[in-house]
Parts: sequence; structure tokens; C-alpha cells
Amino acid sequence: MNLSEKQQEIYSRQLIMKDIGIEGQKKLVEASALVVGCGGLGAPVLYYLTAMGIGHLGLCDGDTVALSNLNRQVLFTMEDIGKQKAEVASKRLKALSPDLKTTVYNENMYEESAEEIIPVYDIVVDCLDNFETRFILNDACIKAKKPLVHAGISEYYGQLMTIRPGKSACLRCIFPKGVTQRRQGDGSNPCKVRATDGESVFSVPVIGPTPGVLGAMQAMEVTKYLLGQQVCSDGIVTYNGLDMSLEKVIIKPNPNCICANIL
Repeated sequence: MNLSEKQQEIYSRQLIMKDIGIEGQKKLVEASALVVGCGGLGAPVLYYLTAMGIGHLGLCDGDTVALSNLNRQVLFTMEDIGKQKAEVASKRLKALSPDLKTTVYNENMYEESAEEIIPVYDIVVDCLDNFETRFILNDACIKAKKPLVHAGISEYYGQLMTIRPGKSACLRCIFPKGVTQRRQGDGSNPCKVRATDGESVFSVPVIGPTPGVLGAMQAMEVTKYLLGQQVCSDGIVTYNGLDMSLEKVIIKPNPNCICANIL
């Protein structure tokens, strides 16, 4: 394929980078990425991947836009309250890049859907807010041998790692006993809110820029992987927004992990 004159102008700042150029930009235009979760992390990931020229994006989210989302989910406005997040996000992204191909999944990710959807894409991005679904995503990516860019956030803090099946540790290596939601008073300080069905649920506290920082980092990882560059797969990076520091903890694959048996 050849880049059009319009594409060459849009991506001109990337084309003059020695690590990208025309050939690198072609790789991005021909690439596909599945973003699971279109909220705090997903919104900046989707925006930057679109702006950089990724040709095909899958948007997976079964949730609708709520008023409490607007402090951090930058693809949405007041007019979007009650609408499907993935649908609204797709329209916003196509306004930015009409040539973008999107596939919208207005559903949460389950085992069967994960195994069906994930093999279609070159890379998967974890923009979720719960570990139950993250483990489903983790296992399906390992089975399909697809890289998974993980990030998680809370308050001023975040973490990031790119999982490469057969080459790096996975989420189960890091959390072999799983992760359970903590309750207020035990140090994690989640905020108790009232759901529309009357049940009490717990929401992770977060200031708006935190998912913006981690989402941008995830988009960077996706881009580097698609360009054949080194990604953060040898450990997990932690971000501290209070003192503006990054720290990497090296993590080796656990030979007894379930991921060793899935491959």
C-alpha cells in the first residue's frame, strides 16, 4: 500500500522520525489493536492510537456513559450520558480519522467471546477496572499467542507491563493467588457508591490525569510493538504521580504458572 498525500501530511511529524518513516507508518496503518475497556484508560489509548494512524481498532465495552465518568474519560461529554461507551467512542474517533476502521463490541469480555475475538487482532490492550476480567483476557491472549498491554490505576498511582506469551511473565505469574477487591478501612480506600439497582458497589478512587498518563504509556507500548521495537515485557513499571517517579520491578516467568501450560 501507499500513503495518500493526506496521510503523509497528517503523520508528517512521525514520518520524519528515523525509527518510523514511510515504512513504519505503513505498518501502523495496516495494523489492528483490540482495546478492552473504553473508559479512563481506554479513552486516551483509543485517541492516541487513532491519531497515530492505527488502521483498525476493536472497541469492547458493555457499559454506558455515566456522569461520574467525565472527570477522566475524555472521549465523552454530557450529551453522551446513558449511551453505549464503545459506540460513542467509535463515532468520536472516526471524526478524528474518517479512514479508521472500527469494530464495536457492546459487551463485557467473557471467556467464549475473548477466545473468538482476540485472534483477529495484532495486539490487545487491557483497559479494564477489575482483575476477574483481566485474568480472562490474560489467558485468552496467551492461548492465542497475542501480546497484551496491561495497565492499572488508583488515585495518583499506576502500573504497566506488556505481556508477550512464551517470552514474559503474565498476570497470573504476578498474582498467582488472584486479586480480591478490598473494602474501605483496610488500606486500599475504595469509595463506596450506590448502583442503579440499589446494590452497594466499590469504585477505585482516581484523579483524572492518572489514567491519561498510563493510557498514553499503553499507546506507546502498542506503537513500539507494531514497529518491532522493544517493549516493557521484562517486568512491571510503577508510576507515582505524587513525586513523578517511575520504577521497574523485573519479573521472570513462573515455570509453575498456568500460562506455561496454556501454550
